[in-house]
Amino acid sequence: MNPIFGAGPALSLRFAIVFVLSIVAMTVDVYTESSKQIRSTLNSLVAPIQYIADLPQQSFDAVSKYAARKQFILDENTRLKNLQLIQNEKLQRYQMLLNENNKLRALLDTNARIEARKVVAEIMAVASHPYSHNVLIDKGLSDDVFQSQPVIDELGVVGQVISAGNNTARVILLTDQTHAIPIRNLRNDIRGIVSGTGVINRMVLNNIPHDTDIKVGDRLITSGLGGVFPDGYPVAKVTEVKVDLSQPFLKITAVPIAQVNRLRHVLLLWPEKKESE
Repeated sequence: MNPIFGAGPALSLRFAIVFVLSIVAMTVDVYTESSKQIRSTLNSLVAPIQYIADLPQQSFDAVSKYAARKQFILDENTRLKNLQLIQNEKLQRYQMLLNENNKLRALLDTNARIEARKVVAEIMAVASHPYSHNVLIDKGLSDDVFQSQPVIDELGVVGQVISAGNNTARVILLTDQTHAIPIRNLRNDIRGIVSGTGVINRMVLNNIPHDTDIKVGDRLITSGLGGVFPDGYPVAKVTEVKVDLSQPFLKITAVPIAQVNRLRHVLLLWPEKKESE
C-alpha cells in the first residue's frame, strides 16, 4: 500500500541546501548592486502594509493623548476657577481691611489731645432693644477702663462707659433717651444740653430761650462741663429750629456727628496727665 504523501529528502539534506542557499544569497547581497534594488523594491511594497499594521496603534495613541490633554485642560480649568474664587474672596476682604485700616488710622489721628492716653476698642455686640442705645466693647477693667469714661470715633463723641467687667465694658450712646451731654455752640459759645431721643439719628437741644442765636447748621461741641467729656469734641449738628411762641423754649433738633449707627471701632479716652505727674 502506497502512502498518501511521498517521502521527501532527508532533514539534514534539506538543512544543508538551505544553508548553502543562504551563504550564496549573503555573498550576492554583499558583492552585487542588484540585491540593493531588490531590497528597495521589497521595502516599497512592504511599507504600506507596515503603515496599515501600525495605524490602529497610532490611532489609539492619538486618542489617548487627546483624552489625557482634554482631562488636563478640564482639571486646569477647574483649578483656575477655584483659584479665581479664592482670589475674589481675598480681594473682597482686602477692600474691607483697607476700609477698616483707614478708619483705625482716622481714629488714631483724631483731635484727641496728644498727652491723653487713648486705646482703640472693637464693638462686640449691640443692644437689641430699639430704644436702648448701647454697645459692648472688648476692653474692660484689665485695660484700665472706668465708669463714665468718654468714648469717641473718628468724627465725634459716641457716648460713655456705663459699666465695666474684667474684659468687656458697656457703652451708652449719646442718642439713648436717657443720655445727655453738656455742649456749646462752636459759632458763638452758647451753652446748653443736648439729649438723646431713642432715635439713632435724632437729638434735641433743651431749654433754649426764643431769643437765643442758634441756626441750622451750627456745630455743637463738648463744653467740658460735668467732668465727663473733655472740651472741644464734636457732638451734633443742628438740623431744625422751630419757633413756637406758645412754648417757653425753642424746639431744636440735631443729628449726631459720630456714626453711631455703624460703629465698628471706637476710641477710649483717659484724662490728660498733669504736669506734676
